[in-house]
Amino acid sequence: MRLQRYKLTTTATTCISTNAYIEEYKNNNTESKGYGMYYGRAVDNPPMSLDELVEHMANHNTPYSPGCIKGVLTDMVKCIRHLLLDGTNVKIDDLAIFKAHIESSGSATLLGYDLGKNVKSIRLISQATGQFTRAELTKAKSKLTYGTKTRADREDARQVQESDGGEG
Repeated sequence: MRLQRYKLTTTATTCISTNAYIEEYKNNNTESKGYGMYYGRAVDNPPMSLDELVEHMANHNTPYSPGCIKGVLTDMVKCIRHLLLDGTNVKIDDLAIFKAHIESSGSATLLGYDLGKNVKSIRLISQATGQFTRAELTKAKSKLTYGTKTRADREDARQVQESDGGEG
């Protein structure tokens, strides 16, 4: 049985459209309550590099050169990293709040709590904010259409990116 792939198209204020692909999959985990059921999940496109983002932004009729855009974005990334490492959350309006998240195990006593032993991981998380919310993304599901992107298409794109030295 061939599973369907759907294309989710949303319109943003500055970009013409954004396409996200959703694929159906069968839960084959025998220990799951949902075993044998079909679900939808987002299909990842290859990530866009900073240079690709710069070119994308430069093509939006901006008076700024790609070099200027890259300089601002590079400085922004450095500042956001610095602030996050100093414990400051960073909010980019209508996109996300970026913050560090710590996962740790508990200790029976305060004196027994040890950062080296109890902190399992520290990771970067983001929370949608402003106009870019879960509600906005959920509304977009009403615009689902059949897409033509296949797993082979995604693998081809990843192979091209890897051969160019990018992350896959």
